[in-house]
Amino acid sequence: MDKGFFGYLRNKRDISKIAIALALGLILIFIGGRTDKTEADGGMDIEKRIAAACSEVLGVGECEVFVYSADDGAAVESVIVVCEGGDSVDVRYRLTEMLSSFLGIGANRIKIEKKSG
Repeated sequence: MDKGFFGYLRNKRDISKIAIALALGLILIFIGGRTDKTEADGGMDIEKRIAAACSEVLGVGECEVFVYSADDGAAVESVIVVCEGGDSVDVRYRLTEMLSSFLGIGANRIKIEKKSG
């Protein structure tokens, strides 16, 4: 005989089965909702995204970006930008302000250098 959902709720053993199923479902939803940094960025890592943004700034030219993160990889510790316009005081200032604002780190943790060649 089919008890139906409310019939299950009357039996304590059935309630525990339902509670376990709900808990497992919530765990699977939590685990499935997590993505790593690359997936969250649409397949492009943070260094490439920053380099693309920096190269759009007037006078920067082609650039490479190196990001150093804390042990857990979540917090950015410092950034190095090597770019064609890195010898310009104006370019250094604009990039430092932009990166400090975007990454939430102090200007003392950002280094801008001229690209060789």
